[in-house]
Amino acid sequence: MTSRRNRWRRVTTCPSKNLLSVAAIALAALLPEALPLHAQERQEPTTPQEGRRVHVVRTGDTLWDLAEFYLSDPFLWPEIYRINTLVVEDPHWIYPAEELLVPGVGEVVRPPIPTEVPGEERIPGEEVVERVPTPEIPTPEVGEIPEQIQIEERPTIFVERDIAETTLTYQPIAAVPPSAVTATDFHRAGMLLPLSELGPRGEVVDPTAPRGFPVPPITTIHRYGRFYMSHPGGEPPDPGDRMILFRIERLVNPWGRVIRPTGLATIAAVHEDVSVAVLVEVYDRVVLGDQAIEAETFDLEPGIFAEPVSTGPGGELIALMDMQLVASTEDFVFIDIGRSQGIQVGDEFELYVGPRRSREGLRLPEEFVGLGRVIRVTEETATLRLLSMQHPTVNVGLPVRLVARMPS
Repeated sequence: MTSRRNRWRRVTTCPSKNLLSVAAIALAALLPEALPLHAQERQEPTTPQEGRRVHVVRTGDTLWDLAEFYLSDPFLWPEIYRINTLVVEDPHWIYPAEELLVPGVGEVVRPPIPTEVPGEERIPGEEVVERVPTPEIPTPEVGEIPEQIQIEERPTIFVERDIAETTLTYQPIAAVPPSAVTATDFHRAGMLLPLSELGPRGEVVDPTAPRGFPVPPITTIHRYGRFYMSHPGGEPPDPGDRMILFRIERLVNPWGRVIRPTGLATIAAVHEDVSVAVLVEVYDRVVLGDQAIEAETFDLEPGIFAEPVSTGPGGELIALMDMQLVASTEDFVFIDIGRSQGIQVGDEFELYVGPRRSREGLRLPEEFVGLGRVIRVTEETATLRLLSMQHPTVNVGLPVRLVARMPS
């Protein structure tokens, strides 16, 4: 279509001054063929097809003019375009020598003529809207029972009757019971222990992208980022193993150092000196130099919670994971009771202030301060997550005692 249009445009391009006289003579010879449709002599159709006629496009013809001449209504030009889409690409452009079919009388679909309401004056140029008469509903007399109006039901094209009357049923799914401690809670909880208890450690040595290409060296590993990790203790892990990444922080004598987990990674590939790991969970900023150990197995079943006990071992709060003046719920604290005393994940401890005397010498009773749940256990210490607080007086030296124990 483009080439034909270009050829037509080249014919109608204005000639140069030297050829002006020649063009004038040629134009005079072709003048009858160049006249528009309304000025040409109409020819009878030569190849009728199913009541249709054939029109050979001449210079100046438009679908509007063809519809006005053949169908007596220029607004019916889409009917001509409808049966000539294989010839006419754009209804705004038709070209000389094109053979167009003109629909027969029975093929033309004329729009319905809107009805006018008797007695209503019509403003020239105003759009006429067809009004459907509203059926009259008889008003019942006093004491007369009104006749029930029957509403005619008509089929709909949107929803089939059998679909509309179908009742959908859903298979109930059993609710997942809550867990006292989730795997994410377990892995992100800090620890307080001697470094010897950690065992062999690896290190985050480099991102998988080469340093300086295509950006400056990367020091932070983001979630789902890939990085190289040295083998813990020189022993390569297996693909699929999970590794806890962490930082070693301050010393708390005599218990050891605070260990802050930064993320959880999965081993993707193992090489001679390093492994390729993918960071799947982020607990803190993961940077080059973070340490790595194999993640402990966590198998606490959901729906199991600690049961109250009348008496249990006691101890005291020895450190807060974050150095802050006021602790809040969800914070982690460390106590001096651990696995050697039978403490396990899910146990609950009460934080309290024992009986004491006021400044005036009066005896004050024991007072509840807060409640914490064991999230992580080492040999001599345990990590509590604060569940509730009665007073913001959680600090080092506060006594604790076991009030609920996980079933064994």
